[in-house]
Amino acid sequence: MNTKEHYDHHLGDFYDWMVGDFTTKQQEQYDFFVAHHIVPQSNGVAIDLGAGHGLQSIPLASLGFQVQAVDFNEQLLAQLKVKSGGYDIQMIQEDLMLFAQHMPAAELIVCMGDTIAHLDAFEDLQAMITHCYRALVPGGKLVFSYRDYSAVLTGTQRFIPVKADENRILTCILDYAEDKVMVTDQLYEKTEKGWVQKISAYQKIRVTPEIVHRYLKQTGLKEVTSENSNRMIYTIAEK
Repeated sequence: MNTKEHYDHHLGDFYDWMVGDFTTKQQEQYDFFVAHHIVPQSNGVAIDLGAGHGLQSIPLASLGFQVQAVDFNEQLLAQLKVKSGGYDIQMIQEDLMLFAQHMPAAELIVCMGDTIAHLDAFEDLQAMITHCYRALVPGGKLVFSYRDYSAVLTGTQRFIPVKADENRILTCILDYAEDKVMVTDQLYEKTEKGWVQKISAYQKIRVTPEIVHRYLKQTGLKEVTSENSNRMIYTIAEK
């Protein structure tokens, strides 16, 4: 199953539940943007690649950006529409790589929540960074957040408890190859007939800070900061 199919037929059904309290999570993103002085300064256009249900799009809009929220999953964009209220957010259902080739001029492009690992190959990541560089206005910023897959998890380390309540139990199982990680989302869901197991798997590319730094440098983007927060790497680069 490819990434889009995984989201369309499995993860999209419970993504909002998995992420947790939306208000708290979006406030964390808002605080991150403010702390790093990410506010409109030129044309005001921000592109959110892999926007999901709006954890970054809504804080950016609340800061005054004109946001283009791009995602391939209809369910998540529908949730974003409900959550967005009256903010200036244009929702675009499209594959990231197809949209990236035609991005309008923007002063900010974000691709967060481990979205870059969902690309099919490292060549796609390199190409996307190149497309971002071309779309950014001078002084524009590119923001990534992603998991560092440098260290291989083995044995029982591969089983990661994600979330559980009285009705659902979600476990993520990782299997490492040389440049890929097979991700299996195992969900137990309580129904009238008892507990039901639902499983789906897809591949991610094994993104590391070294790879991201190299591609940014090759493209001509200057890495401003890279920090680790809550097991995620946050990288900001500038044109």
